[in-house]
Amino acid sequence: MPQLVKLQEEFKDSGLVVIGLHSQNGTKEEVANKARGLKVNYPIFDRGSIPGQKVDGLPSCFLFDSSGKLVASGRSELKTKAQALAQSEPHFLAAGMKYTKHKATAESLKKSKAYGSMLKKLEKDLKSEGAAGAEAKYLTERITAHGTRQVEAAKEAEKEDAFAAMQTWSDLSTNFKGHEIGTEAAKRVKELKADKAFQEELKASTMAQQILGECNKLIAQGGKIDLEYAVNKPVAANIRASVAALKKKFPESKAATNITSLVQTYGITGI
Repeated sequence: MPQLVKLQEEFKDSGLVVIGLHSQNGTKEEVANKARGLKVNYPIFDRGSIPGQKVDGLPSCFLFDSSGKLVASGRSELKTKAQALAQSEPHFLAAGMKYTKHKATAESLKKSKAYGSMLKKLEKDLKSEGAAGAEAKYLTERITAHGTRQVEAAKEAEKEDAFAAMQTWSDLSTNFKGHEIGTEAAKRVKELKADKAFQEELKASTMAQQILGECNKLIAQGGKIDLEYAVNKPVAANIRASVAALKKKFPESKAATNITSLVQTYGITGI
């Protein structure tokens, strides 16, 4: 699992999605607690199978390309194979089209998030005939749709996670600079900076992020976090103190409520 966690973190921007299938005994709560203990950063589903493939050990890994074709299996050299696939496969925003006129733009998606400038370059070919027009339209629709989804995610985050909301809006204002999505994002960042209530929640949410970072320092043994383990004791004590400080400073904040619930999943209660 640690290898898969690293893979997801390293290649997430390339479009790699790790999916875990749990096939052993255990309640949903036990599975969730073990996943937290192992710092799992990808979704886990209850059981599943891959047609035609035999699972002869745990974990068993299968690597698929963007078309859904199985290209590798096993546990050895998984990172190397995933890295090679990320380089050879199109970026997820460019997938589904063969490029002759805008190949450079499609390839640049693997290294850059300057979506605003990319859309500007594509704009001149949107009304063109043939491959240039088709490719420009396809990429423009895909990139714009991605930005629109991020806008909706930022709006949704404002309800529960001020830190994530501000980070997403800020990223959008930078990545889509020169495009209407970037303009909307920059405007929203300015509005939120002037919103006193949001700024208070942002301070609380920032403290909660720091606490979450401390939670990630807790070490699991056998897939379980033991707070009495010598290495975990001081970390747990620091988490308790930090949560108490957050609740005292921002008692009505959503961040205080959310982080209190989260630390309970690590066994830290009674704060």
